Amino acid sequence: MEVEFTKVEGTGNDFIIINEIEGEVIPEVDKPTFARRVCERKFSVGADGVIFISPSGICDVQMRIFNSDGSEAEMCGNGMRCFAKYVYERGIVQDEKMTVETLGGVITPEVIVNDGKVEEVRVMMGTAEFERALIPMEGSDDFAIDTDLHINDEIGSIKITALSIGNPHAVLVVDNLYGIDVDKIGNLIENHEAFPNRTNVQFVEMNGVNDVEIRTYERGVGETLSCGTGATAAVFALSKLKMIDPAKEVTVRALGGVLKVSLEEDGAYLTGKANIIYDGKLNY
Repeated sequence: MEVEFTKVEGTGNDFIIINEIEGEVIPEVDKPTFARRVCERKFSVGADGVIFISPSGICDVQMRIFNSDGSEAEMCGNGMRCFAKYVYERGIVQDEKMTVETLGGVITPEVIVNDGKVEEVRVMMGTAEFERALIPMEGSDDFAIDTDLHINDEIGSIKITALSIGNPHAVLVVDNLYGIDVDKIGNLIENHEAFPNRTNVQFVEMNGVNDVEIRTYERGVGETLSCGTGATAAVFALSKLKMIDPAKEVTVRALGGVLKVSLEEDGAYLTGKANIIYDGKLNY
C-alpha cells in the first residue's frame, strides 16, 4: 500500500512522521515492523525513529514513537519538538502551547512562532526520578548517583549517574569525549543486566561554566547526532553532582547542534530548533 509521510529533524535527530489523526494508517500489530523497515538507511527512507500522530482522549493530541529497532519509546525530546512544529504548522493544533499524550506522561511543548512559521520549540520535559525502582535499575542502594557500574573484566567499572525523565538514562562524565568508544561502551551499558528495560547512555564533557558537550547512545538506535531527553537528563545529573549552576540556563552541544536546558521550579525546559525536510510517499 502507499503511505504518506513527512521527514523531519531536530538537531540531527531525524524522524518519519505518520499522520493518523483521521484514522489508523499502519495497523497496530505492524508498527514495530514498519519502523524497522522504513528507518533502514540506504534501503528505505532512513531515520532514527517513526512518530505516529493520533487523537487523544486526555490531551490536544497523542504522540507515539518507535525506534529504528522497532521498540516503542516512552518519549523523545527532539522528536517532540519536531512533532510540535508539525501539528502546529499543519493546523492539527491551533494553540502555541499544547498538551501531548505520550507513554512517558503528558508533555507540554510551546512553539515560538514568527510569521506563521515555528522557529524554535520549548518543551516542558518534567522532573527527574533518581530512585532506582523508578528508573528502573537493579541494585541494593536506593539511588545510583556517581556510582560504580561493573561492565566486564576487560573494562572494569565505570562511574555513572542513573535517572529517569520518563525514560531511563545513564550519564557518564568523561575527560575526553572523543577518546571513548561510544558504540562499545554505550552498547554494554544499554544492555547491562542492571537495567531491565535497557537504558539510554549519555557521555558528557564539561566545556566551561554551564556549557557542556554531549554524545548520545540511544536505546534501540545506537549513537545519534542528538537526543533531547538525553540532554535534559545530563543537565539533571550534572546538577545533582553539583557540576553546574542550576539557576542558570545550560548550553548542551550535541553532534547535531545546540540545545538549551533550563531547570525551573516545575521541571526542566528544553529549547531547540526543528525542521520539516520534505513530504513523501512510500510503498509498504
